Amino acid sequence: MRIGIIGGSFNPIHIAHLIIADRFVDQLNLDRCYFVPTARSPFKIDDPMLASAEERLQMVQLATEQHPKFHVSDVEVRRGGVSYTIDTVAAMQAEHPQAELFVLIGSDQAVEFVRWHRWQDLLGQSQLCIVRRPFLLTPEMEERLTETLTVDSRSPVWINAPLLEISSTDIRHRVRQDKSINYLTTKAVRDFINEHGLYRR
Repeated sequence: MRIGIIGGSFNPIHIAHLIIADRFVDQLNLDRCYFVPTARSPFKIDDPMLASAEERLQMVQLATEQHPKFHVSDVEVRRGGVSYTIDTVAAMQAEHPQAELFVLIGSDQAVEFVRWHRWQDLLGQSQLCIVRRPFLLTPEMEERLTETLTVDSRSPVWINAPLLEISSTDIRHRVRQDKSINYLTTKAVRDFINEHGLYRR
């Protein structure tokens, strides 16, 4: 079995996350793709999360329920504290011992990847995949990153996806300013944000 893993705050999850995940599944012929909301990102310790881990988990579940290969894991939310991807990969491997694991990150995260907790172990235990952002990285930068992030002759796989300038930060700002977030996330997530009064403070 080929299993994809996409971690993130998902605060909230939006259309670009879903499109990228769909391309990830498609290009790597994945059997399943797990969205893994963080309890707390090690790089966002000082940021107010604004929505609780449980609320973010529920929004991810609502956003992904229409896709047959999308699944949601609460492993990091249940674990609590700071979330490290290496721990999540170990948990997934224990749950699916025969599976090949593929971890998807963005180009911006790839630039910082050597700061990740036990990053070389992570590359040894899963296949790293990076969403290509042509305006963020030049071909030369991609080449250097590929060299840096190649461990035991296994190089990262670059994923092509439409470039959409949608961010969770912008969605939160629009909600706070009482502006429309139509088409930025799914209707189920928009309804959840409204019903629970999220991002208004």
